[in-house]
Amino acid sequence: MKAVIMDGAPWAGTMLTFPVGNELLIQHLLSMLRTHGIREVAVVSCEQDPYVRELVCQAGQAQSMEILWRTESVYRGTAGSIEVVKDFLDTPAFLGVHANVYVRDVDLTAAFSFHRQYHASITLVAQRRAGTDEALESVELDPAGLVSRVNILHWSRNRRSQLAPCGLYLFDRDVLSQIPRDEYFDVNEQLVPLVRSRGGIIRAYEVDGGVHPIHGPEDFLWLNREILLKDLQSVDRGDGRHSGFDEIVIGENADISPHSFLLGPLVIGPNCVVEDYVHLIGPAVIGPTSHLEKGSLVRESVLRPGTRVRGNARVEYSVVGGDETVPEGMRLRSTYWTTADPGIRGSRNAIDQGASIKIVSRPRRTPRSATTRSGEKGGGSIYAVMKTVADRTGALAGLILVGPLLLLIAAAIKSDSRGPVFFSQKRCGKDGREFWMHKFRTMVPDAEQRQKDLKAKNSVDGPMFKLEEDPRITRVGKFLRKTSLDELPQLLNVLRGDMSLVGPRPLAYDEMKFCPTWRDARLTVRPGLTGLWQVKARNRNRFSEWIRYDLEYVRRRSLVLDLYILIRTARVLLKGV
Repeated sequence: MKAVIMDGAPWAGTMLTFPVGNELLIQHLLSMLRTHGIREVAVVSCEQDPYVRELVCQAGQAQSMEILWRTESVYRGTAGSIEVVKDFLDTPAFLGVHANVYVRDVDLTAAFSFHRQYHASITLVAQRRAGTDEALESVELDPAGLVSRVNILHWSRNRRSQLAPCGLYLFDRDVLSQIPRDEYFDVNEQLVPLVRSRGGIIRAYEVDGGVHPIHGPEDFLWLNREILLKDLQSVDRGDGRHSGFDEIVIGENADISPHSFLLGPLVIGPNCVVEDYVHLIGPAVIGPTSHLEKGSLVRESVLRPGTRVRGNARVEYSVVGGDETVPEGMRLRSTYWTTADPGIRGSRNAIDQGASIKIVSRPRRTPRSATTRSGEKGGGSIYAVMKTVADRTGALAGLILVGPLLLLIAAAIKSDSRGPVFFSQKRCGKDGREFWMHKFRTMVPDAEQRQKDLKAKNSVDGPMFKLEEDPRITRVGKFLRKTSLDELPQLLNVLRGDMSLVGPRPLAYDEMKFCPTWRDARLTVRPGLTGLWQVKARNRNRFSEWIRYDLEYVRRRSLVLDLYILIRTARVLLKGV
């Protein structure tokens, strides 16, 4: 049996080098696989940092395992990650593991037996979500907006399936032939229904917990807290580390000042330096070669290897990227701090989803507002206020300037083909709130019904639908699309606050389901008339590039970047004319 560790999200590759307890995540995953007799593992990632590759290969050597590292320039999706190493996967069946899961107490041998017994094409390892009575409370409103009823249901009355895939899959090798080459392809959303439609057997093997997906710093801090609080005292310390204090594990060659204050549970990695009067309060993990200077404080946080916390700086409930320096006197609280991490970087922000980090209990997956460069919630930051003012002012000025042009376009559409002037469709805005997006109609009136018949001719991958020569587009519509004049009515959406001048393009919810990480990130900001993808890769029909540029915009957004995109958009429009 062989295994492949695949990108479960665009940023997941860098997670492999994050510490969980007293080891890196990749060390833990390889140790788990070796325990179940797996000696050959492929690691597929769009992570470009050679440091990550080095740590992964070192972890494999330490376990006496054969590691095939494959770097992809773009995020290919979970099934796409498997396809690129299909020559390596020459066993009758193989295991797929998301790069951002922590696996403990799962009997994979029993899962393999289950997979073979039922001759499954794909077996999803699944576990039940934790349900509470609070989660089933709901308020019903009447048409006037008054409360008509409050429902408080027992968990047994919840008809929604509580069984969810957890990032482990068993595949029959025959499924590899059904994954398209050089395309974005997802296991859950695309491969499973495709295999099932072709007569394949899809099974779910239920496990009782033991698999913990890591979607970002919230989950990462929660996981380390659980490991340190529950397991540290019972760990068999046979790895060369020793316990210097109760519930404190100190790595070899660590220099801990006797004048520092340490409160466990703590893991302090090898070759760390903790100077005088440092306060280190657990649960916390301090990565190897980190340096905590005089008078600094670290509380309930995780520092990746090589972190330096300058004098009198405070790091609380946070994750600090590897080889980073927290400046003197800086106070970090509930954030992810990094300046260069190519994975889940945020230019000293939280990650893509942008949530404040709380570690009292496991976080729920709800829409969250973005964290800005100042660490404030997106709605109240200087950038957010200035962007809103610029959007409303720009939209109003634009409507006044192009008013006569709008009338001319409407007349041209009416004279060219029958049907309404405008095309309106529900799209998802910030935090998933739906709104009606308007544009000039560029297709025949029954275009949506005819799309089903044209699906086989789709020239792009992922959820996008585009034809090089679409027969549904009208004569006037071709000109409007080429010049992007069909988007002008969306200035009304910007004026109303549904959209922004710059941001990810608004999509329907179903069009974003193939990549939840991308979806959740782009829904933290208002959608835009134009965006980074439109000016960088508009004519390249790759879903992976769409993901890449949307996530890049969410991470880097600023007034300077918005201005750059607007200028590039103007150039593109002038070329079209």
